Amino acid sequence: MDNVYPPAPPSSRRRGVLADEVADYLRQLVLTGALRPGQKIDQDAVGQALDVSRSPIREALVTLGQEGLLELNPRRGASVAMLTPEDIVDHFELFGVIAGRAAAMAAESLTVEQLGDLRTVHDRFTQDDPATLQQLNHDFHRLINLHAPRRTRWLLHHLERSVPTNYYEFADGWSHQAVRHHAEILEALIERCPDKARQAMESHLHESGVAAAARLEATGFFASQEAETV
Repeated sequence: MDNVYPPAPPSSRRRGVLADEVADYLRQLVLTGALRPGQKIDQDAVGQALDVSRSPIREALVTLGQEGLLELNPRRGASVAMLTPEDIVDHFELFGVIAGRAAAMAAESLTVEQLGDLRTVHDRFTQDDPATLQQLNHDFHRLINLHAPRRTRWLLHHLERSVPTNYYEFADGWSHQAVRHHAEILEALIERCPDKARQAMESHLHESGVAAAARLEATGFFASQEAETV
């Protein structure tokens, strides 16, 4: 039976779909367990889901191959890489190293007004709607990341795009953990303590990776590749 991939949300579309949008779409399917290790990417199904030609799809496959999410074979096409829980955690920890650097800088440069804005965002983190939580999370980290140098901000943007966008829906109970983590980060920033801010941010992203790996494991994501090796 032909693969049928879910259509991309309308909010993610913009005029002239580009390869990075296709990459975002496929990355989301892999990192939320919709596509399993070893599963071949059906380019026709992707094209139908996103209403795009083969050209941006091929570019996206190369990008995801470079990221280690896909295995590329000239004769067999592309398939989801045999990822492990350690791979998932490692990716988030790398994110944490860069985000921690930005937090350390923010601890020394955030103004009193900017700290107030950050506290306001944090205090609103009592919503139940995953989309609202995701936006608040984005706003919280953006206010911190703005104090990093231009190249660091570029890298943070790239790393942010490489994790599930619907994290608060994907990882069960994550909103409660995130509130506690954000409170620790905010406290370090208010205290103007760069080392404490760095450690709090790195710990936050590490725990994010642990939660993501645990959620994937609960869906049988890793078990599917273990069965193939038996």
